[in-house]
Amino acid sequence: MKNRLVALMAFVTLIAGAVIARAVAIQVIHDERLERMARRQFNSRVLLTPRRGMISDRNGEPLAVNVDVQSLAANPTKITNRRTLARLMSKALEVPYEKLAEKLASKKEFIWVKRHMTDADLMRLKKWNILSANDELSPGLWMVRESRRSYPHTELASQVLGTVNLDSQGIEGVELWKESALKGKVASVSAIRDGLGRPTFMDADAAKEVEDGSSIQLTLDATLQYAVEQELKNSVTRHGAVGGSVVVMDSVSGEILAMANEPTFSPSESNPSAARRRNRALTDGYEPGSIMKPIVLAGALMNGWKITDRIHGENGSFVVQGHRISEAEADEKFEWIPLSKMIQVSSNVVAAKLALKLGADKLNGIIRSFGFGQKSGLGFPGEISGIIPAKKDWKPINVANIGFGHGVLVTPIQMLRAYAAFANGGHLVQPRIIRQITRGDSNGRTPDESYESSSSDASLPLTAQRILSEQTVREAVEAMALVTEEGGTGIKAHLEGYRVAGKTGTAQVVDPKTGRYSRSKYNASFVGFAVGVEPRLVIFTSLQEPKGIYYASETAAPLFRGVLQAAVNRFSIPSNPAYIKSVPVALAAPTAPSPARLPVQEEAKELEPERQPLDVKAALRAEARVTDSQGALSPGDSEVADENGNRWKMPALAGLTSREALRLMGLSRFKLEIRGDGVVIKQTPDPGEWIAKGERVRIELGEP
Repeated sequence: MKNRLVALMAFVTLIAGAVIARAVAIQVIHDERLERMARRQFNSRVLLTPRRGMISDRNGEPLAVNVDVQSLAANPTKITNRRTLARLMSKALEVPYEKLAEKLASKKEFIWVKRHMTDADLMRLKKWNILSANDELSPGLWMVRESRRSYPHTELASQVLGTVNLDSQGIEGVELWKESALKGKVASVSAIRDGLGRPTFMDADAAKEVEDGSSIQLTLDATLQYAVEQELKNSVTRHGAVGGSVVVMDSVSGEILAMANEPTFSPSESNPSAARRRNRALTDGYEPGSIMKPIVLAGALMNGWKITDRIHGENGSFVVQGHRISEAEADEKFEWIPLSKMIQVSSNVVAAKLALKLGADKLNGIIRSFGFGQKSGLGFPGEISGIIPAKKDWKPINVANIGFGHGVLVTPIQMLRAYAAFANGGHLVQPRIIRQITRGDSNGRTPDESYESSSSDASLPLTAQRILSEQTVREAVEAMALVTEEGGTGIKAHLEGYRVAGKTGTAQVVDPKTGRYSRSKYNASFVGFAVGVEPRLVIFTSLQEPKGIYYASETAAPLFRGVLQAAVNRFSIPSNPAYIKSVPVALAAPTAPSPARLPVQEEAKELEPERQPLDVKAALRAEARVTDSQGALSPGDSEVADENGNRWKMPALAGLTSREALRLMGLSRFKLEIRGDGVVIKQTPDPGEWIAKGERVRIELGEP
């Protein structure tokens, strides 16, 4: 027995010694293999993602921002009841059970269960006891705070802004274009993981290397953008069009103030179609039709022709290389007409003959000098350069067709840029949509890239190139102004109080099945601007394949007028009484104090805005009879004052700016009270009521 006990004690002592020796070897003696295992188990590298830069409009209105959200992650190796947990999370997170079961069966130490969870997701996690009331999760699960891209105005300027993927990486629009600036600087730092594989302690010094993304200020005006999008959407619906585009640009600085397309999408949507994401104003080419005619006219004027020179209209049609070129309407049979009337009545025959007289070489040079056949220089992803035929293809029939806008492929931004040369005095400017890029850091925001320019500056940017003489511009603009006046094809583009120069274009669409022009599908467009106003804005409008009445004069021209009205309201562009065809009869005053000095009325009587179009001649006669510094009118005109000259009829002010209302009312006679911003939406007294000197007139301004 004694020997057995000795042997047992010796054996136990030997085992204990071996354990102690092994413990010393593991904990004291250096073992590279074990160190590698420890590092692999506890040490890790973590990528710290910065906050993505904000995108705003020219006035600082946020268009794309970041919001903090919670995402659910898991370490499958630390989860014991995988099937049960997968079943519960499937109900709570509305994710298929098979998908979750496959993820939890993984041998990885980190998986995403669901990214960017909503408040409803968190509530359901608590309902199914996956998340406790103390915000503690089941073993093996944890929350990760992430940043998600948000677009406060939903669809506003969506094709310009673009969108990002789940990892906040840009995949469309400005988000893709300026990805390197917006994403910031990512830092890789060392961290120690806990028993569940979650990062705990990190390298604080290395974490300081993270740099938030730069913020981008666009040239867009959010208020104008919204109004333009509404006008376009209503027009597309009204005419049953497949789609449409509208672009508003400052012709002097090249800044894009609005860029809208239909159909559109919300950047927060999941998987919107490519047709809705596409920025058609830059990515889609089309045959422009008659809006190319002023370009041809300008080329002729630069090559010695005069605006009064006449070309025979061949009584409606003529033949070139066996092909008959006709006017848009069979009853249009022109004989000798000047070049100005060619633009006014949009004669295809005269435009084709003018192109033939210029010849292929000169016409090709003219078109390319306006920037066609090359990208605009905007830099936006997906922009195309359009198509100008190769020199060998400039046969007489091709030259004739190009004269009235067929046989070439252009983009809306190219056409807008070309017409800007007429609006700014003859310079080809480079469009831009980025106003400023600022870099964010701990010391504040500093300029990264600056594209600052002022739409009120008379000077053109350094990138502007003169392509037209001042005389050519004057004559071409006069011809285009006839388009919106009596006898012109774009009379519905005219806006009361403004002289509008522009051109309609109705072009046939090529049928991809036959390779020939369709007899039922057309693109309608109008490009133009208000003459002699500041800022000098040029506007492009187009509708793709409108149904029913498809002519640009009935579709794109009214859309242009609506957009111009929105721009006039937004920037308070003053009108010119000489171009008011139908205005309320009112009392004019030579001067008017600043609206900022007028008292603010606390309450106003609710009135429906009302328009009463009256004869402009009466208003102009009233303005001409101002005889003293007090703005008093001589009696005797029953349309303006009563027979004693003591009372006047209240004009309709709805839709006028404060400046226009003040000018028409004549402040010296009445006590005017104005409140709000925008245009007149309410007034007291009602239009047509008699008012006496010294009476109170209340005007409320607001969004139109």
